[in-house]
Amino acid sequence: MKLLYTFVFFSFPLLLQSQTFGGVVIDQDTGNPLKDVSIRLIEDDMEQVTSDDGTFSFAINSSENKTLQLNKEGYVFEDLRNLAPATNLNISLRTKKISSATLRWQNYLTSCAAYNSPNIPEEPTWDVEFTETDLTGDFAANATYTRRDPSAVIEHNGMYYVWYTYKLSETSTYFGTSNVNDNVFPWDHADIYYASSPDGYQWTEQGAAVSRGPSGSYDDRSAFTPEIFVHQGKFYLIYQAVKHPYIERVKNTVAMAVADTPNGPWTKLDEPILRPTDNGIWQDGSTSRFDVIEKGDFDSHKVHDPCLRFYKDKFYLYYKGERMGEEKFCGEREIRWGVAIADQPTGPYVKSEYNPITTTGHEVSVWNYDDGIAIIQKLDGPEVGSIQYATDGINFEMMGKATHVPDALGIFRPASEGNSPRSGVSWGLCHVLRWDQIQGGWMFLKRFDLVNPPTDTNGLVIEAEDFLNTGTDGTLTPGGFDGVNATATGVNYVNTLDWMEFDVTFPEDGAYELTYFISTPNDNTAVQMLIDGQVIANNTVTNNGEWEEFYPLKNPDLIVIDAGTYRIRVVANGSNDWQWNMDKFQFVKDDSGTLGVESEELDALTVFPNPANSLISIPNIKKSTNYSIYNIQGIAVGNGIIKPGSPSIQISSLPKGAYILTLKDDGNKEKSTMIIKK
Repeated sequence: MKLLYTFVFFSFPLLLQSQTFGGVVIDQDTGNPLKDVSIRLIEDDMEQVTSDDGTFSFAINSSENKTLQLNKEGYVFEDLRNLAPATNLNISLRTKKISSATLRWQNYLTSCAAYNSPNIPEEPTWDVEFTETDLTGDFAANATYTRRDPSAVIEHNGMYYVWYTYKLSETSTYFGTSNVNDNVFPWDHADIYYASSPDGYQWTEQGAAVSRGPSGSYDDRSAFTPEIFVHQGKFYLIYQAVKHPYIERVKNTVAMAVADTPNGPWTKLDEPILRPTDNGIWQDGSTSRFDVIEKGDFDSHKVHDPCLRFYKDKFYLYYKGERMGEEKFCGEREIRWGVAIADQPTGPYVKSEYNPITTTGHEVSVWNYDDGIAIIQKLDGPEVGSIQYATDGINFEMMGKATHVPDALGIFRPASEGNSPRSGVSWGLCHVLRWDQIQGGWMFLKRFDLVNPPTDTNGLVIEAEDFLNTGTDGTLTPGGFDGVNATATGVNYVNTLDWMEFDVTFPEDGAYELTYFISTPNDNTAVQMLIDGQVIANNTVTNNGEWEEFYPLKNPDLIVIDAGTYRIRVVANGSNDWQWNMDKFQFVKDDSGTLGVESEELDALTVFPNPANSLISIPNIKKSTNYSIYNIQGIAVGNGIIKPGSPSIQISSLPKGAYILTLKDDGNKEKSTMIIKK
């Protein structure tokens, strides 16, 4: 009797906890049940296949939420997490589809001759070429620090921002050690830092944005390769994450943090938003990532380089995949991209049934253009050096050639996509690898610019060689040129105080953005513009190391002008004897908003901060409007346009003192307020 009691005492709780976890698996398109679907119940380490009627059933001893993984040849792998135990689960599997890139991939694998002959077209509208420029400030090259993998560059309140992988440089072992705490790669033991810049050249490091998580979290080993995404006033940092230990077979994930401003604070999501497709099988008795029983999908090992875009009212997360047991084909690594799509920026993200969507591509560079998506293929695969486009964001076709592509393009995201596919990659930041006997491999950031960027046909384009007059207010006349020299494509032999004049007709009143296409290998160079004798722009020309690789130099302020014809003088006013070469300059009308605000809006405007050192902001402005700044003698010392998307005014060049800021409403009624420059 005593033994029977003891048996009942121990078995009764088990009977209470025991339950069935199951359901049916069907084809999403036909609704028919699917047999022989492999199903893994991860937490209980149980596996079975569906029966002829598509059903499955696990006997479990826990009421905790579970993870089910479903795998069947020809169908998209499903990784279903946080499922409450139930007996009536109805799970549908999607049929895999073949993307345009995969069709080309199948042809490439027929022979190395086919693999090495991708027939990348040459098309001037699409072809891109880049030049690189050293950065200053905290981004000047310094072997003590490794800064790499820059995000896209964004502009916010008159400043540029970028996020990047950051760490103190240290020797990388590349798995050549038995100590799991040793540094493995230049992106191991890393955090995500950010920096700001007034001009895209001189950068100030602001510190950590997202750091590694506490021990046991999904990003406790390293947080790296970030991307920034802005949507409806929210800022989203998407990044790669590795959980300790960093071993050959580690499966890193893609994570996200959210903030209300680019300066944070950042709140991490509880779980990664993207994981590898977990349908490969490692070979027992080995630690090598190349030893597998089954490789699984193209992204069965790792998901890398996230890049998020808003497209067709959904959120497209592009990423690079690495495969378990990765092979080389014709000497090239097997690296391809996928995309996962969500209804909200924080997910959940569903991988496309068309994956993989490229044949190539180590680093993910993506931008919106003309109701489609454009990409650049940089490394690893048959279509290296191509620029591609998909009208549906998935089926990419080669459109042109990409040459001198820097590593890890972090492209500037302009407010509008422009009228050329090349507008989306006009400039940005990249990284460079260097080797040091003490530090080993270390990395730093540089700026890249598009060589001969596209001309905006909606603007006024003035070719530099079409000047009416030229001369000099200086003493240098090398080559016998009293002023600049006209070439077939621009002007050269430009010395300090040389000038050239043009007559330019503006077709309508408005605010215009001024951009020069300019190049110089020298420091201490500058360009000045006068309209009818009045100085309206002064710009420092950055040394990009070349005379003829013209990059876009934008004047930071809009130029407000009435319709009519004006005499424009362009002056080389830097201190160096030799200044710059110029291809052209252009004016593009700013249509971001109607000029002026309503009278009642003026009464509600506030200036912050006041007093201020460098920037004042009018955060509640609703439309673009003209502003002027006057000193206490009533002399205008500044003017321009302030816009809702960029509600800041730069006052750093003003001497300390009191000034009057004046804004005009739609009826030219003025609103004035005093501001103090500290």
